[in-house]
Amino acid sequence: MRIPGLSVLLAMMLAAGAARADIAAVRSFTYWLANPDPALIAASGFDLVVVDYSADGSGARAYSPADVALMQRRSDGGRRIVLSYMSIGEAEDYRFYWQKAWAKKPPAWLEDENPAWAGNFKVRYWMPEWQRLILGHPEGYLDRIIAAGFDGVYLDIVDAYWYFQEKGRTTAATEMKAFVQRLAAYARAKRPGFLVVPQNAEDLLVDPDYLATIDAQGKEDVFYGWEGDDVPNQQESIDWMMKHLRLAVNAGKPVLLIEYPTKPDLIADAYRRGRSAGFVPYVPVRALDHLVINRGLDPDLPGLLRR
Repeated sequence: MRIPGLSVLLAMMLAAGAARADIAAVRSFTYWLANPDPALIAASGFDLVVVDYSADGSGARAYSPADVALMQRRSDGGRRIVLSYMSIGEAEDYRFYWQKAWAKKPPAWLEDENPAWAGNFKVRYWMPEWQRLILGHPEGYLDRIIAAGFDGVYLDIVDAYWYFQEKGRTTAATEMKAFVQRLAAYARAKRPGFLVVPQNAEDLLVDPDYLATIDAQGKEDVFYGWEGDDVPNQQESIDWMMKHLRLAVNAGKPVLLIEYPTKPDLIADAYRRGRSAGFVPYVPVRALDHLVINRGLDPDLPGLLRR
């Protein structure tokens, strides 16, 4: 949704006029990737929102600085943090950078298609050619996000190094950490205070330099989801994840917990256990295709209650 009559310059002035909220103070967030509505997000009470940089992922429908400024302004006059989703471990065939010719002649950095997600392809993220698509020039993915006025990035498929480790690349984890740190340094040189929040790959948190680089940690499926959205995870797996996520909590970095159960009692349990662990929990639908507000658990917006 565009803002009628509001210039890009005015939108940027509005966003700059309200100091960005402290991510350490975030107590609620929403995660909406498919066709997020800036006006609806603006009307919500969430402290932080993760959206795609574009309504449909394409360059043609990328959000303008006016759209981002609208999402940043809370209905009470305060400031909301708006992060742009960005995959750095897979390429997506609906992004602006994708070339049809790659179907027959893939570049050296492009791996096979992810069988679980059509149109998503693992990438050799350490290669300069892939990183060049992400940053370093006005048409770079990260550069577009910065120019649109987002407060930071929410990095997905950071755990792509597991895939390459299984294929025998012993340097895969180190190369991913280096990539995230390069991305953070580049963005903050252009926009001081730019936020970097990786999703999953929590075992990288054992590296103090990596932990110091990030501002928060996103994590899916801690308590439910490995064998089905409404199936509890094995305690051994939960313990492993919790051991690493506590490193972020102890360092004062918020953990944004995303769970996907569908039953009301399990949704309530996910919030209870997440908050007990010191996390900021949220239960959307796995498709991430609409704004979900869980009754009594998320900031209310009349007319948008889950089930």
